[in-house]
Amino acid sequence: MKKNVFLFFLAVFAVLFTGCQNNESDFPSSDNPTVVVSTKEIYGAPSRKFEIKAALADDLGLKSVRIQIPELSLDKVIAFATDPLLKSYDLSYFFEVPSNRGTSEAFKIKLTITDVSGNAIDEDINLRLDGEFTAPSITMITPKEGAVILLSTSNQMPVNFVVNDDSGIDYIQIQCAALGIDETVQLTGSPQSYTFNKTYTLPVTADNYVLTITAKDKFVIPNTGTLNVNVVATNEYPAIYLCDQPKGTNLTTDAVGVPMYFHDKNGQDFEFKYYADKDNKEIYFLGQESDFAPHCFGLNTSGELVDDVASTPIILPTKGYYVIKVNPNTLKYTATKYTPSSKVWTDVANGLWHDEEVKRKPFVSVCGSGIQGADWDTWTAWVQTGLHLANNPNNPYQLVGEYTLTGQMEATFTGQWWSPSWRLIKNGVATMSPGENGNAKYPAAPGVYKVVLDTELERLFVTKK
Repeated sequence: MKKNVFLFFLAVFAVLFTGCQNNESDFPSSDNPTVVVSTKEIYGAPSRKFEIKAALADDLGLKSVRIQIPELSLDKVIAFATDPLLKSYDLSYFFEVPSNRGTSEAFKIKLTITDVSGNAIDEDINLRLDGEFTAPSITMITPKEGAVILLSTSNQMPVNFVVNDDSGIDYIQIQCAALGIDETVQLTGSPQSYTFNKTYTLPVTADNYVLTITAKDKFVIPNTGTLNVNVVATNEYPAIYLCDQPKGTNLTTDAVGVPMYFHDKNGQDFEFKYYADKDNKEIYFLGQESDFAPHCFGLNTSGELVDDVASTPIILPTKGYYVIKVNPNTLKYTATKYTPSSKVWTDVANGLWHDEEVKRKPFVSVCGSGIQGADWDTWTAWVQTGLHLANNPNNPYQLVGEYTLTGQMEATFTGQWWSPSWRLIKNGVATMSPGENGNAKYPAAPGVYKVVLDTELERLFVTKK
């Protein structure tokens, strides 16, 4: 009898317990959940992430969404809280395609959306791995970035560039609101390469203009490339640069100092100090920083200075320091050799850090950013010996080294507690402190660079190794 009573109460308890559990987990019946995907076809590629986007909703509450691509070992369940109930959810899920998959493969992405009432629906999305995600490349022939157009000579601006794209080019667009330029060229046949060449007339007003080139490709999900080119239209040259590189050299490869900015300017009389590191050094004067065109000043067959891209170089006959003066309007120049009288920083490679100044030996290292191993602490500059500059055995006024740049560079070349120090400001100018404030930031491709700090010229040269 006792056994039967025990079993009766156990059964009642079980029913009550089960009832309580059901009351906590059961929800009333409801309509099926809904899903609206952003696209029914997604393009991906090996080793590239793609995004699955969808708007999920349910009249009572969502329970979960399951994302499956069995062939790619993807089986992800996102569960939603039920207190409070979630009636809508914007799905944004990223997944990287394994590197060993082929570009010709295609898969189904299966989404299973379940609501709290137990209703479930499936939605399939096509995944293709033959996606093309590279924007059209735009190669500017003229004008180059920072090009100077001398209005007193000509107000014509030739615009010449080449666009390339693997999936074919849809259109190109040239815009400059200040010049009233807004031209679109719609291409037929989806060419993979297109050359634009047209000359625009500039107003007589001297000003800086931004030319915007846009190109769109013909891929199913189009890619767009844009290039902005700054152009200076002027009645006189704002700057002249001294270039000692062979004609045709890419002048945008190096980080700082090539070509070299002038030292002094009075009207259109420009003055440089320059070090020729060998006899018969060849130089040009340029009217723009990034290219030999359109203004390249060299010699003609009569030995006269001309503004001609086809000109030959000016020759500095012997090694040493020069004061060079040039006027791009009168086309006159002089080059006079001189002996520097500024301080020579000797034996910097054997510097010594010491709190007592009399026991200290000067060293020259670097503080800054974008330089591997450097920060803005002079103690770091001291302990990171790979950042220390050494004397150039061939020129007592030059300190040399080799740095690895990691990106945009900003620098002050310094000893202990900023003594001595040369602050790198605009245009490769390295002024000795106390001097002009305001470190400049220089874009640079990551890599190894040669560094030359010329303390006589107060110029820095950071050139790709």
